[in-house]
Amino acid sequence: MSHRIARTVLGFFCFTTCVLAADITGIWAGQQQGRLGQAEDVAFRFKLNGQVVTGTMFGDEFDIPILEGSLSGDQIRFKVMTTNYYSGDKVTFIYTGVMKTAEIELVRERVRTPEDKGANRPAGNQTLKLKRLG
Repeated sequence: MSHRIARTVLGFFCFTTCVLAADITGIWAGQQQGRLGQAEDVAFRFKLNGQVVTGTMFGDEFDIPILEGSLSGDQIRFKVMTTNYYSGDKVTFIYTGVMKTAEIELVRERVRTPEDKGANRPAGNQTLKLKRLG
């Protein structure tokens, strides 16, 4: 009897994990802190293939591809590399977070490089919450 209960619990856990993983595909939107501290809208289109996350971060002038994305259970991780329109400088941001039933809570971290002209800015991770559109 205990084996039957254990298999049922394990099966439920696997089913729940698969449902959560499959639920990321789509467009998710929220707000993040902008350069001057004001809130700015942000949106992502995620696509899931196994545990690999691909997609796009929507931008004002152009869309930015999601790089090195992965989803393991409810844990998501991906990178976005932006290019300054005027100087051509590239900045990489790493997003890590947790998928919940109706939202994704992410932490955005700027990757510092020796060439990073914004390296004198105070370091600080930003937390943002995304909700599924539609």
